[in-house]
Amino acid sequence: MNYFGAILGSNYEFVLHVLIPEGGSQIGHIVNGELSGRTLNGSLTDYAKKLISEKVYLEKDFVTDYVGEGPRGKKFRSSTLFIKDSKGVLQGLLCINFDADVYRKVAKDVLKLVNLSLDIEHIEMKTEQEQPVERLHDNVSNIIYTVIDKDILESGAQLSPDQKKLAIAKLKEYGVFDIKGTINEVSDIMGMSESSVYRYLQMVSRDYSIQK
Repeated sequence: MNYFGAILGSNYEFVLHVLIPEGGSQIGHIVNGELSGRTLNGSLTDYAKKLISEKVYLEKDFVTDYVGEGPRGKKFRSSTLFIKDSKGVLQGLLCINFDADVYRKVAKDVLKLVNLSLDIEHIEMKTEQEQPVERLHDNVSNIIYTVIDKDILESGAQLSPDQKKLAIAKLKEYGVFDIKGTINEVSDIMGMSESSVYRYLQMVSRDYSIQK
């Protein structure tokens, strides 16, 4: 995977999911994980779970060219390769996510040179209309664990105001609060009331506005 990452460059993310015989999965290796923000602690996306539960791998060796969505609504061209043993039993998945933003920008710049504004509008409209079938960023818990130790959270210890603000800022950075219903999930994980989550989110949003 490092080999492919070196060849194709930083706009490609490679994620190897290893299925555990007893059930579940783990990320065995990841290259350019900063694109989606996922880590080795991450889990399968809901779309990947759907592919497995529907046993798509029995009929196909791979699924290509679907739209994935990462932090802050960034869209990726995504593909999944099913890794099977000699008997066709699924062992894992290799997921490849391509960030095409830089190439869209090049295409629009070229069209601007020849004054084809309608074609630029078409590219922007098609990009906007693309509906993601997969959410790529880590789940809420794993994002929080990057800034607050998991043992501290699970012990029920009282978090300091700075810890709360840092965690909320990280979640906002990943676009978590753009998803309906996450306020309640965050309050449960962090042992905070929903009103407290809203208050810290407002504080973080104000800080962002000042920085801009």
